[in-house]
Amino acid sequence: MSKTDKTSRTAKTLRRAHPVVLTLYEGQEILDVAGPASVFNEANNQAGYQHYAMHYLCLAADGRVTTSAGLQMCGAPLRSMPRNPHTLLVPGAADVPLQQALVDTGLISTIRRLGQRCERLASVCSGTFLLAEAGLIQGRRVTTHWAGIQQLQARFPDLRVTTDGLYSRDGRTWSSAGVLAGVDMALAMVQEDLGAEVALNVARNLVVYLVRNGDQSQFSSALNLQVQGQDPRLTNLVGWLQNNLQHNLAVDDMAAEVAVSGRSLHRMCRNAFGKTPGRLLTDMRLDRARELLQCSGRPLKQLAAECGFATPSALSKAFTQKFGISPNRYRWQFQTDGP
Repeated sequence: MSKTDKTSRTAKTLRRAHPVVLTLYEGQEILDVAGPASVFNEANNQAGYQHYAMHYLCLAADGRVTTSAGLQMCGAPLRSMPRNPHTLLVPGAADVPLQQALVDTGLISTIRRLGQRCERLASVCSGTFLLAEAGLIQGRRVTTHWAGIQQLQARFPDLRVTTDGLYSRDGRTWSSAGVLAGVDMALAMVQEDLGAEVALNVARNLVVYLVRNGDQSQFSSALNLQVQGQDPRLTNLVGWLQNNLQHNLAVDDMAAEVAVSGRSLHRMCRNAFGKTPGRLLTDMRLDRARELLQCSGRPLKQLAAECGFATPSALSKAFTQKFGISPNRYRWQFQTDGP
């Protein structure tokens, strides 16, 4: 073995694995655990060594819990957990299992004990309630699933609850909105720990659409449009447009996609969205451009083409008119350090 190989091997062995403890309890949301766990596991693969050492804490006598989807998960008892975890992550649950967890004194005291000793404290979805019940986040800025925001603020009035956003960070405390926002939060942690390149490679391998900034709304613009549309034809149209924004589309193409006349489509869009089909298409292109500006360093010419604008100047003009800021300025302010 060469001296260089020995040095490289020694350096890898000296890297300290960071213990991540995920709490398991009856009725929890399965994706609140599986999503972040998959991100951390893939980060190890991308880094080429075990940066995250995963531990699953279960206080049940048989070491098993049944998740919201009916699938069982196995964990280990408290005595098997690292004494000083780097990250403690608490998942959420629907209302009934959450209320049961909140009065489980053994669970709450265990979360408190580990939470007091960890370097990074995190919750997914309604897991924020459990961190608050354990007395770990007094006065902190936090978030949770949109459906529980008012309840969280009412039950724990000392918290500074943000009303929107995918995830929030206040010092060592991280919290995320519902379910898949836990993936966004975990990716942000990986970016902080291992850099943007590793985080983006993780996202790419997990087929995550974008590495999203925590300040983004819990509701994507396309999803909001589909909710507004109600008519299945408009819901399908929004999905079709989302996948074809880079193409040279006209209102006639949109009308043909949903098998109505141009006049009928105009009326349908006006009634559902308060805008013309052409304005709908332009707004969706601009929202896509805004997302890409946050996570991509690609030239504006390439980005404009990907969003369906003929030239960078056409994108710049439309973007500035809608958002009151130029694309380059927006990128400078909000980019998440992507490649």
